[in-house]
Amino acid sequence: MIPSIRYMLLFIPLLSFAIGCDSKEVRVRSLSTPPTEQPTANLPVELHQRNWTGKLNQGSCVHASLVNHFRWLNQYELGERWRATYSDGEWDSRLRDRLDAAGIDYSYTLKADPRFLDWASATRRGAILWWKPAHCCTFVGWVMRDGKQYAAILDNNYPGRFELTPRDQFIRLWAGYGGFALTVIHDPASSLTYRSYEVY
Repeated sequence: MIPSIRYMLLFIPLLSFAIGCDSKEVRVRSLSTPPTEQPTANLPVELHQRNWTGKLNQGSCVHASLVNHFRWLNQYELGERWRATYSDGEWDSRLRDRLDAAGIDYSYTLKADPRFLDWASATRRGAILWWKPAHCCTFVGWVMRDGKQYAAILDNNYPGRFELTPRDQFIRLWAGYGGFALTVIHDPASSLTYRSYEVY
């Protein structure tokens, strides 16, 4: 037993020499943080839901907007279930009743309160809202262009792009369309990854 311990004690310094305890210094520097992703609820184009005609031959813009919103909030299966269950026209109180029945937490406004959209954008959740005559779209956040703030909208009649409207004009028009907006309370998708350092 004692000879084994002696051999082990001799072996440890040799092992340290073999793995190179005297390694060279690694130099690392931080890289700049990239600009914030815009819009903040930047749903990938391949996940944009197009409006569809329901059983009553009506558009399903509220449900299409909600499907887009669910997808952004990592609730893809819930979005697919919602799409398979609901279609045709919708109004805010019945939509809230249906969300309540499904046990889905949400927050909403009926008064075109811009603070609601500020919160929806700041938390990267986005929202659905009444936008354009008799239509519902997905608000995907405020964006900055040339020093001005714009509302970015995903219109389910024109998936594949975001429409921009200057903030003040947007809020005024939104109030004219009824001022309803709703956000489901779930965590949004992760921010885009970026390299924060480099070795030199």
